[in-house]
Amino acid sequence: MQKVKIPLSIAPAKAALKRMTYDGIIVKGELSRLSEVAELLDDHVNVSIECGIDSQNLVVIQGTATASLELTCQRCGNGLNQDVKSEFVYTPIRDAAEESEDPIPEAYEEIELNEFGEINLVHLVEDELMLALPIVAMHEPEECSLTDKDMTFGELAPEATEEEKPNPFDVLKKLKT
Repeated sequence: MQKVKIPLSIAPAKAALKRMTYDGIIVKGELSRLSEVAELLDDHVNVSIECGIDSQNLVVIQGTATASLELTCQRCGNGLNQDVKSEFVYTPIRDAAEESEDPIPEAYEEIELNEFGEINLVHLVEDELMLALPIVAMHEPEECSLTDKDMTFGELAPEATEEEKPNPFDVLKKLKT
């Protein structure tokens, strides 16, 4: 089956009424913020998005995004291949500043519509993938090119450990008498 590019943006209310399903890709060049953090190994990111209406009559956009990335190991500086998968569930809101009368269920994240009443799917997927990245990218200790022996943080000079430093509060004792 041939993978097609998903649309850049959708009108979520119309897509939910039609129960639209988008199963396709986002090409590497459209993910500029992600490319600043990691190198995309494939030429695309696989995306699957479903639009619908839940039992509370809320528009729901849910989906998954998967990508193969090469991150920089923060321990050794070499490349680290990482498969990243993100699952998301959103409900669109018109204005984030306004409080709605009915609270949004906790299972849904809120996403703000743009001035045309649409959601940018590329930015949504890119944000989700960036949030799915590890906080600190590192190889497992057994797989890293640096060993525990290579990770020394220095030693104190022998005279620094033997020498007793004067107490800074001795001056206060002199003032007290």
